[in-house]
Amino acid sequence: MAAEGAKDPGGLSKGSGRDGDIDGCRTVYLFDRRGKDSELGDRALQVPERAGYAEFRASVCQTIGISSEEKFVITTTSRKEITCDNFDDTVKDGVTLYLLQSVDQSLLTATKERIDFVPHYDTLVKSGMYEYYASEGQNPLPFALAELIDNSLSATSRNVGVRRIQIKLLFDETQGKPAVAVVDNGRGMTSKQLNNWAVYRLSKFTRQGDFESDHSGYVRPVPVPRSLNSDISYFGVGGKQAVFFVGQSARMISKPIDSKDVHELVLSKEDFEKKEKNKEAIYSGYIRNRKPADSVHITNDDERFLHNLIVEEKEKDSFTAVVITGVQPEHIQYLKNYFHLWTRQLTHIYHYYIHGPKGNEISTAKDVGPFNNIDIEISLFEKGKTPKIVNLREIQDDMQTLYINTASDSFEFKAHVEGDGVVEGVIRYHPFLYDRETYPDDPCFPSKLRDEDDDDDCFIPEKAARGKRPIFECFWNGRLIPYTSVEDFDWCAPPKKRGLAPIECFNRISGALFTNDKFQVSTNKLTFMDLELKLKDKNTLFTRILNGQEQRMKIDREFALWLKDCHEKHDKQIKFTLFKGIITRPDLPSKKQGPWATFSAIEWDGKIYKAGQLVKTIKTLPLFYGSIVRFFLHGDHDGEVYATGGEVQIAMEPQALYDEIKTVPIAKLDRTVAEKTIRKYVEDEMARLPDRLSVTWPEGDELVPNEVRPAGTPIGALRIEILNKKGEAMQKLPGTSHGGSKKLLVELKVILHTSSGNKEIISHISQHGGKWPYWFKKMENIQKLGNYTLKLQVVLNESNADTYAGRSLPSKAIKFSVKEGKPEKFSFGLLDSPFRVGVPFNIPLEFQDEFGHTTQLLSDIQPVLEASGLSLHYEEITKGPNCVIQGVIAKGPVNSCQGKNFNLKVILPGLKEDSQILKIRLLPGPPHRLKFLGAPNLPVYTVDCSSSGTSILTGSPIQVQNIKKDQTLTARIEIP
Repeated sequence: MAAEGAKDPGGLSKGSGRDGDIDGCRTVYLFDRRGKDSELGDRALQVPERAGYAEFRASVCQTIGISSEEKFVITTTSRKEITCDNFDDTVKDGVTLYLLQSVDQSLLTATKERIDFVPHYDTLVKSGMYEYYASEGQNPLPFALAELIDNSLSATSRNVGVRRIQIKLLFDETQGKPAVAVVDNGRGMTSKQLNNWAVYRLSKFTRQGDFESDHSGYVRPVPVPRSLNSDISYFGVGGKQAVFFVGQSARMISKPIDSKDVHELVLSKEDFEKKEKNKEAIYSGYIRNRKPADSVHITNDDERFLHNLIVEEKEKDSFTAVVITGVQPEHIQYLKNYFHLWTRQLTHIYHYYIHGPKGNEISTAKDVGPFNNIDIEISLFEKGKTPKIVNLREIQDDMQTLYINTASDSFEFKAHVEGDGVVEGVIRYHPFLYDRETYPDDPCFPSKLRDEDDDDDCFIPEKAARGKRPIFECFWNGRLIPYTSVEDFDWCAPPKKRGLAPIECFNRISGALFTNDKFQVSTNKLTFMDLELKLKDKNTLFTRILNGQEQRMKIDREFALWLKDCHEKHDKQIKFTLFKGIITRPDLPSKKQGPWATFSAIEWDGKIYKAGQLVKTIKTLPLFYGSIVRFFLHGDHDGEVYATGGEVQIAMEPQALYDEIKTVPIAKLDRTVAEKTIRKYVEDEMARLPDRLSVTWPEGDELVPNEVRPAGTPIGALRIEILNKKGEAMQKLPGTSHGGSKKLLVELKVILHTSSGNKEIISHISQHGGKWPYWFKKMENIQKLGNYTLKLQVVLNESNADTYAGRSLPSKAIKFSVKEGKPEKFSFGLLDSPFRVGVPFNIPLEFQDEFGHTTQLLSDIQPVLEASGLSLHYEEITKGPNCVIQGVIAKGPVNSCQGKNFNLKVILPGLKEDSQILKIRLLPGPPHRLKFLGAPNLPVYTVDCSSSGTSILTGSPIQVQNIKKDQTLTARIEIP
């Protein structure tokens, strides 16, 4: 396959292509099969481009040597007769034709038809999709990028200084359409080597003859630790598959060292399609040869980011840049959204190239060496955002880093297979530390280590650390082959019978295998093709490596002793003491109910925990605080024992708040917390219990303690909050499992205290919610006089209990009294009669409130007195308990000494019922003085009636003489 690129020929060198027409003629191959004696071979006829059918037929006759009058037909190999109508469409350059007597004549002897089977360009542009979509549930894009990094590692393998590889994600739309650029400072390629790169499946081992190898004079590298030889790019497939998986077009830009020129080649799906449509040679094109930093040919705005990239060429002695455009939209989103994930995957793939044969030992100072000079830098550029740049050396959570730094010891070995195949191997031990396995899980792809029915409240220690994951990851020439792993070997697999180390120790090992290039991998470097088969061959020899030297010892025995030593030195277990007995636990699923050994104390990591001690949990929802009841260990144990796992039974604290027992794995005890911290928590929890009530009257009419209130005065709507000691409002008891039964209610009662006892006149219960947290409506029906208590009491829902855990729930009592209200009506008291004209008299008044309670007049009031025919006035009205209208004087004509009846109307303005009628009989006023005047010397009688109104006239007797007949005495009475 030849290079293909831009069609601009000006100043460019022509690439190779397939043979075409000769001097404007079509070459036609003709077999004469009219008879048995016809020649066996074919005849090549040169048919001028503008020739018609008649000229072609005449040329056939002349070439074969037959008369033009002879009857024959010319057909295609499909027996389609050539005629004037179809000549131009059928007779093409290179076509094979038959000369026959008739179209249906039998073919008397066999013929050979020339064909051209240049592969369709989809072979190239779709190869990446076919190769990478077998991705085992992962996004294959990082593995495609890894192919381009492979090329760069190979290109920089001879660098003396820094080997710099940059992946630039150019997603800033202000600089053009999205692109991915992979740039390295390697040795670069000549134009011939660039042409070779474009040839599909032209590996560096077959680049002979006309092909100038970009790995010229290839020599297999000498063995190095972990086979880190950078010899990982030579199939002639991976780079092209990768670029056409990522996008639709690839621009290769390269400058070899000591060259004055930059060579540039474009391969694009669009150009392939255009050439096919125009019937041009698809696998041909141009390489642009130009001076460094010359970007005048970049005229498309979609690629204006290339100007900046090309300007950087000035500072470089040699380089190669692969610029991919037409990036698939789903790839753009993945690269943006999962930046940390895929950069971490790349770090895993190239871990040992980045960090050296020992890997990323975080706790060890880095030695200056040949691997500290590989810098693989990823940068993401987006519009309006700060560029995101990461050097893969800075990533500290790739899986190999996690494996290396959680291991306590390692077991090195080597495998020799038939031929020259060599595999270095390392097994690492990840110890159990008191409460947990340290075998690392992949934070981006968590493995399903736990059974689906795993109950977190029941810890049984036989769980595997590694789970179902295989032991060995596999590296080829120092580079991870991600889809191949090796489960185990016979000598490191868990034994069927108990060996020197407990069975769970076999699940605490991880491993890595490092092969040289004598093992075959797929062209996309995703899988090994023969690794496990060769390793498990009976002739494969395993040796242990100690201090860098191979030891010819039995590998299975050596491994078993090493594993036993790791268990004894590095696994940390718990000592169970003060054995109490064996029990079953019916609260657990049947398969986990027993036997369980119980203990009162444990020794764990140098600390002693015993019954009654305050503890706190971690990794439970919620966190538990409490005192230890006892410890459980699964199994039929007796006396003191060392073991992993186990459970602790905890009585929740404070017990006034939590009347519960919890059982959790011992691993979930917090070993760092101080006891005083737990005590403070318990005190704080006690402060969460209900402590007091907050009572307010948002709408007014507040009831003040010891207040004396007029009858009928409303008590306003009450807003109530239940507060704890922290002043926090609450509506249910704090805790984790009370449910609805521990909701808090507020009960309101109004109690009247009488001489015969207490009488409950109002009783309500409020739930939380509604208008206010807790609330009661306005009360307007308290009318009876006396002493009262309004009591608010917190009670538990359903039970209505006013205590919890021996503690009284908050309450509040407000004492108050109800007295008579203001006067609303009145009546008359007992009056002193008789009533006489002009004689002052008093009118006593008795007042009542609206409920009929006797009350007093305390405010100023001006009574109005009315009676028909009388003139009435009074001196004053007295206030207080004895209210009297004093000095009432009535004047008016009374013509009879028997007196006269009057309706006296009394009006008291301001009262609801402000008037009453008083019926009186008014007598004439009393005489003041009585005089009798007659003859001279007659006596004068005088009497004073002013005080009593009556009296008897007395005085000296009158002497009347000689009364013989009736006589009339005349007296004059004067009343001054």
